[in-house]
Formats: sequence, structure tokens, C-alpha cells
Amino acid sequence: MNMASNYQDDSDEGSYQQSECPPEFSDTDTDSEAASDSGSDTEEDAQTSSKQDVCMHYNRGHCRFGDKCRNEHICKDFLKGSCKFGAGCRLNHNSQSPSSGQGTRRNRPSSAETDEEFDGPYRWQLNFKRGWENISNDHILEAQYSLPHTKGIEIYNTKAGAISIDFTKIRVLRKTNIKVRRMSSKDTEWLWYYRCDHGWYQYGDKRKASPIQSSELETAYQNNRSGSVKITVDSTQYEISFKEMCQRNLSTGRKKHVRRRPKYEPSESGGLLGITSQLRNILSPSTNTTPKWQFKGSNQWYTFKNTGGCSVSSADIEKSYQQNQTTMNFTVNDDSYTLDFAKMSQVNQRTKAKRKVRRV
Repeated sequence: MNMASNYQDDSDEGSYQQSECPPEFSDTDTDSEAASDSGSDTEEDAQTSSKQDVCMHYNRGHCRFGDKCRNEHICKDFLKGSCKFGAGCRLNHNSQSPSSGQGTRRNRPSSAETDEEFDGPYRWQLNFKRGWENISNDHILEAQYSLPHTKGIEIYNTKAGAISIDFTKIRVLRKTNIKVRRMSSKDTEWLWYYRCDHGWYQYGDKRKASPIQSSELETAYQNNRSGSVKITVDSTQYEISFKEMCQRNLSTGRKKHVRRRPKYEPSESGGLLGITSQLRNILSPSTNTTPKWQFKGSNQWYTFKNTGGCSVSSADIEKSYQQNQTTMNFTVNDDSYTLDFAKMSQVNQRTKAKRKVRRV
């Protein structure tokens, strides 16, 4: 499966200023609400189970028939492969042995939840309603997923054509019949980030003293994934909500987005440098036409053309791309730009405005 582009929080409308934001906790960001980015980055799916033999009363917390119930007492989300509580789920994950009507915490995780099911610290899979299938070159997804500013990635040449994966809720966009999941090792190191005006910063960043470390947030999260943690910075109290994935100033009510992403584990392909090389070499959607390079304007994508003062065409960019160049420079009128093939973006060297680019 070929991966060609990612999409990020910043520059959704074409460009943004890359000014330096001090990595500190403050209320300077304008995010009055964090609902659009709520929900943790766990393996969850918004769909509900349609199986009639699964007891929905049991899934809601109580079945008055107990072990005599004619329907199966099993976690409906586990059957879909999307139970976000994993081994900590209070519901049964073993279809061969019923549990009580109230649901009990299992002492042993099912085999589908252990790291014995796959080699390495992670595995990404797709389900086209015929069982889970591994995504080839999934280390590319993992490298992008580990970046807090990346909201998702587009994959080409799947059985369903091109699909877009939303990293914030681990789901396939616009195609409800396809599921995606990320299987994780119990040894995965998770890092926590908060959003400043112009970027994402890690809790516990060494550049700035932090009142809490990522490891402390992760411990609290594992203890109660719907809970929260309170911190104090210069006499101001904040609450970090795991359910809403936001940090809220308890005095002003202002919120910041919060994200939880894994620390990237380099693969045998040579780590991030190897992935950059693979991203350059992986093909676009299989067509008989030459791939086109485009940049994003305010409301739509535009193909690079050697007209209107632009010094390069789409073909020129493709030539540099095939030569495995990391970046290329070009001009538009009197402004100089740098196109970064790994980040799939272009930056105006004078204004530092940034736009997305893509290869289609």
C-alpha cells in the first residue's frame, strides 16, 4: 500500500507564520474549545455493534439474566477489534467463556491483545470486513503518527482505493465499511503534548521546566482514561482532561489541545532518514499518467506551472523527487521558496509562510 501525503493541524487554509513560541504553559492560544480534537489516540471506532447475539444489557453494565442469558456476554468493541481499554476492559474478551452479568476484569488479556501477535513495538492493520490485514510499510504511518502536529495520512492502492486515516481517533474517514487499528506493545513509550500558538510542545520538555512529565501523565491515564490531572504553574491551576484531551485554565476556562503519541522506534529501514527515502520512492496512485505536484491555496489545490512568475513546473519537481533530493528551491516573482519532500510542504523564505504540497 502506497502512502503519499499527510495532513497537519497548521496551514489548513494555506499558510501560517512560523514564529517561535516559548514552550510554556500559558493562555495565549485562541482555542476556546477543544471538542473538535477530543478523544484519545487509542484504537477506537465510532461504529456500534450490529450483532444480535451480543447482549447489549451486559455491555451497558448489567444483565439480569446473568450466565443464563441466551445472548453472549462479550465486549462488543472487542469483537470489532476496537476496544480502547484493551487488557484493562471490565467486560469479557473471551467468546468461549461467559462472564457474570455485571462484567468482570480479566486477569489475562486475550491473545489478540498481546504483543506476541506481531513482531516489533507496533502494527497497523486495515479491516475490509474480511478480517484484519497488515498494512505494508506501516513504519511510515508510525513515523507520521508519532508527530503531534500530524492529524492523518492518505494511503493509496488499497483494496478500496485511496483512503484517509484520521490519527486523532484512529479511524478511516468517509468510508464507514473500513476499519483501522494500531496494535501496540506494552513497552511502548507514550509522550504527551500540548498545543501552543504556533506548535506542539512536549510535557517535560528539557528546554523549559515543566510541572509534570509525560511519564506521569501516562501513568495517570492508564489508571483512569476518563480522568484528569491538575497542575499548578505560577499560582495558576490547570486541569488536563483525558476524556476531552485538553488542558483547561481553571480561572479563565480557556483550553489547549492535548495529544498522546508514541515515541517513534526506528525500523530496520534506517529510522526517519530511511523513511524519508522510502517516502520519496513509494509511488503515487497507479495510473498511466505522470504524477502531478500541487500546493494548497485557501480553498483548493493548484498544480505547479512554470507560468505567472513561478520558476518550476510540476514536471521539474517530479524530476527532483525521482533524484531522491531532500529539498528543492524555486522562486515566484521575487520571493524564494524551499520545498521539503519529507514534510510535503513549501516555505516562503521571506515571510516564513508555509503551505502543504502533495503528489497525486
